[in-house]
Amino acid sequence: MNWDDLRFVLAVSRQRTLAAAGQEIGVDPTTVGRRIIAIEAELGSRLFDRTSDGFFATHTGAIAIAHAEAIELKTLALEQEIEGSDTRVAGPVRITALDGLIDRFIIPRLPPLLQHYPGLELTFSSDTKLLDLSRREADIALRDSKPNHPDAVGRHLGRLATGVYASRDFERGDEPPVIGLSHNLDGTMPAKLLRELFPGSRLAARGNTEGHIHMLIRAGIGIGLVDCYAGDSDPLLRRFVPDPVAFYDLWAVAHAEMRQAPRVRAVIDFLTGVFAEEADLLEGRRPL
Repeated sequence: MNWDDLRFVLAVSRQRTLAAAGQEIGVDPTTVGRRIIAIEAELGSRLFDRTSDGFFATHTGAIAIAHAEAIELKTLALEQEIEGSDTRVAGPVRITALDGLIDRFIIPRLPPLLQHYPGLELTFSSDTKLLDLSRREADIALRDSKPNHPDAVGRHLGRLATGVYASRDFERGDEPPVIGLSHNLDGTMPAKLLRELFPGSRLAARGNTEGHIHMLIRAGIGIGLVDCYAGDSDPLLRRFVPDPVAFYDLWAVAHAEMRQAPRVRAVIDFLTGVFAEEADLLEGRRPL
């Protein structure tokens, strides 16, 4: 079995369906299915059990997947070491962060970076999960905690403030309706904070991204938590509570090998400078 075969096995094991595996690899689901059948025929053993919930590895499949993951990590480590020695500030850089930070803070400030380094190719991904830097799901992850993985390094970008906001024409009440987070985030600090601040308020709507929550508040459906850089910059919002209600640190996290790549270092340096210049806005000291 060659590496190309192993790619198909890994994709199916991670995605559970042929359609999702095909999307990961960039081929149609039929091709994935044919390759898996051919690989199993070559090995003379079934690698996956097909169920109504998707594909699940057999004992033999689990052995093949473990070896495939080891080969994948070695291949990626070699790529990272080679790319880290590239002296050009050019090429792809994948950045992951919450959508509000990307859309409302980073993207509007990008032109100077791309004018200075026109060879950069930036890809942005919004996700609440911690993408795997070692598997190159991202080159730079903006996260609210210092990295503790031995292969990850971080640079502290600054502090961000969060406030409670309402639309400009929202009528204040003793128990205003609240915009909450999606059910899977009920145990997080923001969700707990909302319950503590407004224990008697009804939940008017939920949003699973910062952008959705922002727009629900702007529409006057209820009050909710918004980072101050976004809330204070929006003329259609006002602070419902005068002062920020929470602060958190932000870190730019990268794989130790990729941090040495000039293109990755250039982006982190740029972010560091922008966050320093906009510290008052980020820390909630510039309300409208």
